[in-house]
Formats: sequence, structure tokens, C-alpha cells
Amino acid sequence: MTNRSDKQTADVLLLASVLEKLRTHDGLTIARLHASRSGIAAPLVDLAATRRFASVHDLEPASAALDLVATCVRDDLHGTQQLVADAILALGLHTDTYARAGIDDRITHSLYSTSLGRRRETLLNHWHRLHQALGHQPGEAPSDRALRGTTEPAVLRELANQLIRRDIYSVGSKTVVMMDAAPAANAAPAGQVIVVGGAVMDATFRVKNTPAPETSSEAYGFDLSPGGKGLNQAVAAARLGMHTSLIAAVTDDRFGEEIIQYLEDEGVDTSLVKRVRGRRTPFTGVFEKELGDSIAVNWRNQNEVFLSPEDMDERFEAVSGCDALLMTFEVPRETMQRTLALAHRDPDNRPLVLVTPGQPYVDERISRDAFPRIDYLVAHPWELGHFASAGMVPFDPDPVARNLLAFGVETLCMLVNGGCTVYSGAAHDVISVPTIPSIYKESATARDAFCAALAVKLIDNKRKFDGAVAVWAAAAMSCATTDFPLSNSMPDRLRIEALLARSPFTVNGGFN
Repeated sequence: MTNRSDKQTADVLLLASVLEKLRTHDGLTIARLHASRSGIAAPLVDLAATRRFASVHDLEPASAALDLVATCVRDDLHGTQQLVADAILALGLHTDTYARAGIDDRITHSLYSTSLGRRRETLLNHWHRLHQALGHQPGEAPSDRALRGTTEPAVLRELANQLIRRDIYSVGSKTVVMMDAAPAANAAPAGQVIVVGGAVMDATFRVKNTPAPETSSEAYGFDLSPGGKGLNQAVAAARLGMHTSLIAAVTDDRFGEEIIQYLEDEGVDTSLVKRVRGRRTPFTGVFEKELGDSIAVNWRNQNEVFLSPEDMDERFEAVSGCDALLMTFEVPRETMQRTLALAHRDPDNRPLVLVTPGQPYVDERISRDAFPRIDYLVAHPWELGHFASAGMVPFDPDPVARNLLAFGVETLCMLVNGGCTVYSGAAHDVISVPTIPSIYKESATARDAFCAALAVKLIDNKRKFDGAVAVWAAAAMSCATTDFPLSNSMPDRLRIEALLARSPFTVNGGFN
């Protein structure tokens, strides 16, 4: 089994070595990246994060690599690290800031000189003034030897680490920030989202074709990573700027610890996670083909790793006090129904409730009391089959959808091939949101992106649902589908807005 942390460490060391080579002479420049695109600079230019940056901003690879490094230095490095990386690589990020601070143009020109030695000399000679200009408290300036042998390598390793992190979480919240835009991290989160669902490990085999019975085939790729609908929806909501907490059952084995670390790295609060001691982490095995279609098998270990109704009682305050509650059928039916009841304990001051019936309760009926407590049910057509009348042949999702509204579901979002049909019980209306084309089939996480984006946009829109909200959520789903070849393809707000700017369309119907 591949150890992801070992691979990540090796990737960081390789990229740090690349940056050390590219800092020489006139530093990191477009011309140099072009000239060594297939040589020294290849690991940087070929990063998935670089390709994503190039796609979002319509840049050629060398320009995208330069802008990505500059964005990473500006957003992810701080204090001395940022100052050193900016000068050593001759990025010129703080030219205007230094001018406003009254630093002579000759000093700035030397700091970004075409000579690495001169850049170092200027940095050390004006160490305190440069720090103060950027609002940082400087420590003692290192010696030239310490700068070369200790400070610079440490800074470039940290920069490489941040670039690799963007490569792994390649559509994360900072990946698509324009060079002249304010950092997304500075935007104040607009609401509190609680997600109740599953957190597992996904073992994904990437294959050209699934093997026939009693045969085997070679996979061309493999990934072992945290997954589950609940986990994915929590990560998606966090990337869209929400204060997000996940309520899930997670073990204390090494995979459970990796799940917790991943959530915390993504900015998801894990204080409400139930820790199950001495048990094994649930797994999903996925065979994923080149264009995104896949088959999966789940080992949920549901007799040992689960959320009980009593667990939800203990978390009542969080559930009832959030702005939006997202829940999946990955939890037991009784737990799902208790959670819905807790969310509606105070009908006049309750969260929005969005439910995903993935992994439907095949042998268990849902209480009729549950349906009126669901504001938004987000489902694929095949999942509605479990709500159909016995003997419905052929299966038609439309009457089933309308029956669910009659049972009390406020709004049903039925996802089909990257598009969406929305049924409203309140307005007795249907709107159709078209698909934004992609060469890839809808990915397993696309619906999770839709759910999170729908909750976020409803919070932004003061709970009012309309065609624009549906389009925004569908665009998030399309982003996740379009970015299928990249791992962890949950979009941020800028990614969604960029896609909508390139793909204008109107919605058939609407709720007034």
C-alpha cells in the first residue's frame, strides 16, 4: 500500500529542489519557465494545481506556474518567510508597498535585481526596514551564510509544501485567486453549517475497463483518500466560506486519524465527531474509468461504527442552532429521523434542512413525520425508486417526485446528467436547470458539491430559493464534474463564478 505522507514528502523535496534551481540568476521568470518547461521547471509546470490555475484564468502553463507561485507566497507564507521568498525568487510582490513605506526605489530595484547575490545583500542590509514596511516585527537578521544555508532552504521547502497542498486539494479555496484579487481567506464566513453523515476511506482504482468475472486487469492509477458523502459535503461547504462542522462516527485507527487530519486541514470543525475506539475504519472500493463513470462497493462496518439517536441528542444545541443542516442516509434511519426532529424542536427558529438519500434504506420505510421536516431533498432519479409505489412499472420519477411533495417535502432537486429539475411543493412549479457541458460524466462527489452550494447560496439569499440559486448550485456540481481528473475537486466561490461567467444561460421556469 502506498503511504501518501511519504509520497507527499518526496514531492515536497523534489519541488523545493526545483525552486532552489529557479531562484538563481534573475529568479523565477516567465522566460525561464518557458525555456526549462520540459527540464528543470517541469515538476512545477506540470502540477495539477498549475493546470487548474491555467484553466480557470485562461493562462498558458508557464504564466500559470508563475502566478500560482506568487499567489501561494502572498496567501500562504507570512512574515519573514513571505519576505524572503518574494526577494529570493524576484517576484516583485511588494514593490508598491515598499514605495508607500518610503523605501527608496534604488533599494527596491536591488531587492528584485537580476543577480541573486545582490538580492541577498539588499535583503540583509535592509532587513528591519523591509519587515517594518510589511507590518512585521523582524527578528535578528541572519548572517549571509545562515541565509543561504538555513533560512532560504526552509522557506522554499515551506513554499513547496504549500504548492503540493494546492496540488492535492487543487480546487481549494485559494487555488483560483487572481493576482489582483483580495485573498479568499480574508472573507468572513457567512453562516454555520452542520453536516451529519459518513466519513470513510476511499480506495480508488483507476481503470480503462472493469474486469469481467473470473478475470483481472491492471489499474493505471490508485488513490487512498478520505471520502464519504458527509465528509465531502462538509469539505465543500468549508471551501465555500462557511463555518462548517461534521457530525460523523470515526475510528481511532490510522485511517481514522488521517480522516480527522484531512478535515482539519480543510478547515472543517471536528469537535462534534464521535470517536469510536478499537474499531476498523469503513471503506469504499471504487473502480473509476477514464471519463468519470464508476462502480463502487461499500463496507460500512455499521454494527460498530455508527451514529445513534442518543449521539444526536448530545449534539442537540449544535444541530438546532446552525443556519443549515445537511444530512445523508449514511446514518441509520432512526438517527436520521431523530436528527430531523431535533432540528425542528423550535419551528420558528430552526435551520434549513437538506437531505441526501444516497445509500437508500432498502428494507426500511421512512416515517411519514420525516418528510415535512425536509426542506430540500437532493436525489438522483434511481434513488427515488425506493419511494415509488409497489408495482410501478415502468418506473417514472416524475410522479414519485410529486408524491414526495404531497408527503410534505418542501422542494425536491432531481439531478440528471449534470443538470437539475426542481420541484416545489410551495409554488406547485417545476424549473429545469440545464447542464453545463463537460467531457466527463458526473463524478461521485458532484452531488455533494451541489448540496453544499445550495445550502450556502440559500444562506446568502436569506433562505429564498429561486432560479439563480439553483443555477449557482448546478454550476458547483459542474465544476466538480469538470475537475474530475483532479483529486478533491470541490470548488470555491470564485471557481463557480468563473464558470458561470463563461457559461451564461437561462432557466426554464422559476419560483416567485
